[in-house]
Amino acid sequence: MYAVYRRSFSAVPATITRFRTPRRRVPDIMHQVPCRRHVVIPYANIVESTGLIDASSDEGLLYFDNLSPLKYNLWDIQHLVTRFILRQNTTSTLQFIKDKAIPPDLPIEIEQIIPRSKDGGVIVKFRKRQGQITDDEIEAQIQAYLQEHPVRPWFNPFRPIKSFRIKGVPWIEDLHRFPSSRLRVEFEGPDVDQETLYYYFRRYGLIRDISPLSPASKDLPRYATIQFVSVRGAAIARTCLHGIIAKNGTKLHIHYEPTIQKHIFRDWLFNHPRIVIPALAALLAGVTVIIFDPIRTWFIKQKITKRFSLSNNPVVKWIRTTTMSTIDVILATGSFGRFKMSKKEESDLQIGFSDRRGIIEQLKTLLNETPETFIVVQGPRGSGKVELVRDHAVKEHPYTLFIDCQKITETRSDAAFIKEVSTQIGYFPVFPWMNNISAFVDLIVQGVIGQKAGFSESVDSQFKNMLENAATAIKEIAIENHKKTMKSSIGSAALDEDCYETNPTARPVIVIEHYLHRADKRESIYRALAEWASVLVMSKVAHVVFVTDDVGYAKVLQEAISTQVFNTITVGDATPELARKFVLSQILAVTGESEDDVPESTLKDLDEALKPLGGRMTDLLTLVRRITMGESNRHAADDMIRQSASEIIKRFLRSGNDKSWTSEQAWTIVKSLAKDEDIRYNELLLNPLFKNAKDVIAALEHAELITVLEKDGRPYKIKAGRPIYRAACQRLLNDKGLAATLEISTLTAISVLLFASISKNEEELAKLSKIVASKSVDVSERMKYLAEDIRVKQAKISEYDKLIDKQKKVLATEY
Repeated sequence: MYAVYRRSFSAVPATITRFRTPRRRVPDIMHQVPCRRHVVIPYANIVESTGLIDASSDEGLLYFDNLSPLKYNLWDIQHLVTRFILRQNTTSTLQFIKDKAIPPDLPIEIEQIIPRSKDGGVIVKFRKRQGQITDDEIEAQIQAYLQEHPVRPWFNPFRPIKSFRIKGVPWIEDLHRFPSSRLRVEFEGPDVDQETLYYYFRRYGLIRDISPLSPASKDLPRYATIQFVSVRGAAIARTCLHGIIAKNGTKLHIHYEPTIQKHIFRDWLFNHPRIVIPALAALLAGVTVIIFDPIRTWFIKQKITKRFSLSNNPVVKWIRTTTMSTIDVILATGSFGRFKMSKKEESDLQIGFSDRRGIIEQLKTLLNETPETFIVVQGPRGSGKVELVRDHAVKEHPYTLFIDCQKITETRSDAAFIKEVSTQIGYFPVFPWMNNISAFVDLIVQGVIGQKAGFSESVDSQFKNMLENAATAIKEIAIENHKKTMKSSIGSAALDEDCYETNPTARPVIVIEHYLHRADKRESIYRALAEWASVLVMSKVAHVVFVTDDVGYAKVLQEAISTQVFNTITVGDATPELARKFVLSQILAVTGESEDDVPESTLKDLDEALKPLGGRMTDLLTLVRRITMGESNRHAADDMIRQSASEIIKRFLRSGNDKSWTSEQAWTIVKSLAKDEDIRYNELLLNPLFKNAKDVIAALEHAELITVLEKDGRPYKIKAGRPIYRAACQRLLNDKGLAATLEISTLTAISVLLFASISKNEEELAKLSKIVASKSVDVSERMKYLAEDIRVKQAKISEYDKLIDKQKKVLATEY
């Protein structure tokens, strides 16, 4: 550092060279005490010239350790902070060593010091006053003095300052080589054995291991690795022994060897992709959750509460009311008046729901109670149940969330699915395009490491995560509303979260529309919705209303809540009187006429047209649309019946492998509904085609051909799935050609079943005849029964053959 010390271990006197350079301020270690006499050789001059310390024969070098923290890297914070706090300089360090580390009666004179900031110590160059004292005696006296009077620095109080004589030639350098507990000892000459190395190095600290180079290795220069327990022991050994000549004449060159190899972290990452890539995916997912989930929860809350919706802004409401009133006047007086309904006519639009006020009030009552189970609004498709819930039951509720399963399940891609769900629940921001990129990256990683990294996420998993965010937002809304309500009533908001059970009106209402729509393609989505809804209901944070036309909803919902009975509300068709009033009011609202202006014949035609349609809301609206477009009442109704008949043929009467029923079974029901308004459930099961076929009836009900009515918890009657279907069945039965074809197919199918039964009876008779021949058991009664059964079934087959021949004659004359 500050001087060069060269000394040979032979008898040849040492060569002395002095460098006279300007003084340089060196950092202090302990205190700042003035020194009366000291000589400092600048560190820069030593480094830039030779990097070695020169000394004469009557001069020596000592190394004092633990005077400053070790510097482990270029930006070692501990080292920098300590030096900044101490503001060390050479003068105070020199005086501190004289006062605290060297015995007062020791006959030496300190000439200069060379700080070793990286190694945490100082090299002291001294001159002996009396020639009879040796360097070993000087070292021993200093070590004994420090042992009797230990000095412990504040930054390392558990290790006192130690002193050692420098036996080698210390190399003073400013390279980016920092202390390490591992030393690389290079040999300039023959290899040095482990025992000799241990002899030289052990005195400076505990040694963990000595690893010599293999004799077969051709690496040059030859070397050995010494692993110290502590870094300071290695630093002392390097300073004191570098350049020493061993007993066998080998010169030792000592260097630090990093314990952690360069780029070890990078190499480990690249060498373990099966661990790193999944961990990276998990880390990315975690960061995404931490950053985006609170934002998404906030947007869902705004979707439910509508706090920033323009429709709730009082200014926007006033502008809309004012402008719409003006437009109403203009349209009412202008040429477009016939297309604008008056307030009376608008109120007539509610006629379709006037007979359902009891249902609406029942639903509102359930929403004002504490939620304990699902609310299910079930009814046939087109009965107006969605409008009943959305526009009447929950319209005035301030916190509502609508989820339309029909729009969700009809999406054609995963990205469109995620986008539709996020739009409906207010989940933002969302990146559906990331699915394709993640899947592509996963495919590449799988080709490289042989397994998926987990970057891509399934649609079901993403859907569940979105529902979890929505559940968090719903719970926060319920708690916030309850606390506001209770604060205004009792003057305190310090309430437990469970206390909001006392305020049912503070809960949001979740309406899941068209539940189980196309359930065969998205069954997992409906199960996830049911599980999510069960969490909301069981935790009493929200009401959940399922609106469905599927009669098998209980099977799916029961898996989510198996201990509760659902609050089921059934929505049926309108009564004939109400249907007539509704259709007439709709027609008059468009034509601008009054009921008194309508001819009696027109009203009779309308009544005749309404008879086959019943009270199904969608069919009534279709009839209104056709009539207002210029079609006659009867022609519109007949055309609707014709279209329904074609629909039954395509969906139910055509054979197909993907159906749960046969065309013969469907025709049996169509024929029965054409003759009677309803069918006895048990009577249908007696038909040979429906023996043990309850699942077929359930499938036809799910497909909306029929509706099974229950009484006292059991099915007892079957009606047409839509009122217009009965008229369509009658139309199909009147089609002689179609009826004959299907009748032949049905009779043939029944005959096949009878033939199979007769074959079984004949096989049993053959077995019984062998028993009779052996005279072991009397089986005459059984044989008589089988023979009679064969006779009866054969008679039926003969009868069916006659009917088939009769239908074939019809086919010969009909198209």
